[in-house]
Amino acid sequence: MLRAAARLFAEGGVSGTSLADVGVAAGYSRGLPVERFGNKLGLITALLEAMDAWFQAHIARLLDGATGMRAVKMRMEAHLASVERDATATAALYSIYTESLFVMPELQHYVAAVTGRWCDGLAANLREARRAGEIGKRVDCDGEARFLLAAMRGLVIQYLLDRSDADFARSKKILLAHLERLQ
Repeated sequence: MLRAAARLFAEGGVSGTSLADVGVAAGYSRGLPVERFGNKLGLITALLEAMDAWFQAHIARLLDGATGMRAVKMRMEAHLASVERDATATAALYSIYTESLFVMPELQHYVAAVTGRWCDGLAANLREARRAGEIGKRVDCDGEARFLLAAMRGLVIQYLLDRSDADFARSKKILLAHLERLQ
């Protein structure tokens, strides 16, 4: 059901998708999502938790002991690779993000928690880089982590809007080059 929900959210947004739609798209009854998740908020938070758990496990495997700037770059590459890996899941995630602003503000707490974990990981690796002398001692690691995440999200949104692989690749290269200026 979560895969069906992600596909429907990517195609029609969170507000354009009903629980009944999810049940039918998943090959089950219209009422099963209500039985399983209780309500739309329960379904969306279950999807967010599944996406976040997958990404956290993916990052842990990917980093495998990497620290400092190497880990920062790997985190950023993994985040930006989401559009290549699964554009549908990425579009679903960004639908949840944007609709949490106005349509379903009760989601903001959950979106903030996911964002917080991603920012915390970047900030921790930036602090490692600062301790190792890979970046300047005056770099605001928490602020820089928030900036990097915001920039990555902006690039992903732009890609989802125009689907330009060339523009995405060029912008990604520029963003990663920003890391060199932190010294």
